[in-house]
Amino acid sequence: MGKNGRRKQRQRDSQRERDDSSVRTTTKPAKQAREKNWFQRQHGGVQTLIVLGVTASVVGFHFLLWGSIFPALGEAVGRMPVVSTVVGWLFGGGAFMAWGVVAINHDTAKPATKKRLQAVAWVWSAVAVVLFPSGYANGIRLPVDFWAGVYAGAYGTILTPVALGVVALGWWLLVNKLFGHKKEPSNQAVGWICVAYATLLLIWGSTLLRQ
Repeated sequence: MGKNGRRKQRQRDSQRERDDSSVRTTTKPAKQAREKNWFQRQHGGVQTLIVLGVTASVVGFHFLLWGSIFPALGEAVGRMPVVSTVVGWLFGGGAFMAWGVVAINHDTAKPATKKRLQAVAWVWSAVAVVLFPSGYANGIRLPVDFWAGVYAGAYGTILTPVALGVVALGWWLLVNKLFGHKKEPSNQAVGWICVAYATLLLIWGSTLLRQ
């Protein structure tokens, strides 16, 4: 009985060790808390001041852009129809081109290069947001070709959520349903979609808006 008891005890100890090892293997490590960014580390009052400052800057740059920069630039390129439209389109359409370049090179670019491309895209996006056609903007007289390019980029920025919805629906219908590929679009696919959208805005500004 003594030997049998010790044997059973060893078996129970061995089983307990296997169970403990299995638990340690299957237990997932706890997720590390995500570090707060600079804005999140600020106090509530500071965050409010930052938001107000950014809002005032956007509004101020909007008036500066439409009241001073666009009239001067339009006068400089207004006599060259194609160039004038492209220059006007660059303010909004160029942002989509910039994000297209970021997405296309996302998997191959070096980290430093990727950061520079993203910085350019974010700055360009900020300029595109300021293009919104307010009542003040609508009262500014610009050469027709230049105006068409600017407004193509401006309305293209406003219609971005609609464009994203159309692209998502098209991807779901064509790729997921028609071809049966259950996958998300790659970074390169997203990049070329951005380039195509920017090109479509340029074509729109060159044709429809000038009629």
